[in-house]
Amino acid sequence: MTTASVIIDELEAALKVGSTDRRIEVLRRVTSLFVNNAKNYSADQAALFDDVFGWLVKEIESTALVELSRTLAPIATAPPAIIRRLAWDDKPEVAAPVLAMSERLSEGDLVELARSKGQAHLVQIAARPSLTEAVTDVLVECADPEVAKTLAGNSGARFSETGLWQLVKRADEDDVLAEGIAARSDLPTYLFRQLVTQAADKVRQKLLASAKQDTRRAVEQVLGNISDRYRKAALSRDYAEAQRKISALGQDTARIKVEVLGFAQNEELPELIVALAMLSAMPVELVEQLMHEGDSFGLLVLCKATAMDLTIMHAVLAARPGPGLSAEELDELSATYLKLSISSAQRALRFWQTHKKFQPRSGPAGMAAPKGPNGSSAA
Repeated sequence: MTTASVIIDELEAALKVGSTDRRIEVLRRVTSLFVNNAKNYSADQAALFDDVFGWLVKEIESTALVELSRTLAPIATAPPAIIRRLAWDDKPEVAAPVLAMSERLSEGDLVELARSKGQAHLVQIAARPSLTEAVTDVLVECADPEVAKTLAGNSGARFSETGLWQLVKRADEDDVLAEGIAARSDLPTYLFRQLVTQAADKVRQKLLASAKQDTRRAVEQVLGNISDRYRKAALSRDYAEAQRKISALGQDTARIKVEVLGFAQNEELPELIVALAMLSAMPVELVEQLMHEGDSFGLLVLCKATAMDLTIMHAVLAARPGPGLSAEELDELSATYLKLSISSAQRALRFWQTHKKFQPRSGPAGMAAPKGPNGSSAA
């Protein structure tokens, strides 16, 4: 008797009786039939199983669906439609096995699921043996603390630079997440520096103790520079005069960018910070923080999000208080800047602004973003 005949007979028998118990019994038998010979079925035969599974799981209790999900999840040749049906189930216990391990879920499936499902689904995706940058970018943006920690501890997860930067930003005031990120082998030194810079003293010492000697020495030097920088920078100064000056430039984005270059070259820090805040529609306090951080990447992201050209980006980074960048560091940052897309940079800034806790000053905290040619904000 052919496989098709067996499946059809089983399906017809289940549909004739119509009871849930009978459907579950037949589902188990069809599942067993598939599992026992999964490697040898042709694409047409797998498609037939897919159709049968689709019929049998209608109006069936979740316990049977959990069993089916656990059985099919490890099978690389599992029928794709039923895998997607299980992955999209609103009950986390049904979706969990296929979300965590099924190879039948594409990158596009995982991105869509990560954007639309709850945290119980996301934590299963975050634990998959391997994850692409496209998936981790979405997970970082949507994740709660538990999902973020799972993602940080997943050695098979690949991250874009903005994705790792966002994860590091999330670790501010989350000691467990900070330690998980610091243990990653793919964490660039500049992000390790940022992680240590923002950590509480107790965690900072632990992170430094686990670092290589050269890295530890470099980070300690940066920490000293940052301490001096903050003492000398008069942070959260009164930006009222700079805001009046920038407001006088109107809403011409191109003109403001030209002025940004001049402010940077002349080291007019209040005007530079306010202009960048205006272009990015970010609060002045957050731009001020990026300007004084121990690493340049956040400021680089801001410049990219506002579509600055390379020359202006270089000038903005050079205007930061403290030691300047070496030629090698500038070359590395330039390569990153050219690779980074404007949309990715904008998403990273929006994410950070959403998750950042800060107390606005009593006066104006920011300025309206200038309008581009189509009337939308520059960022």
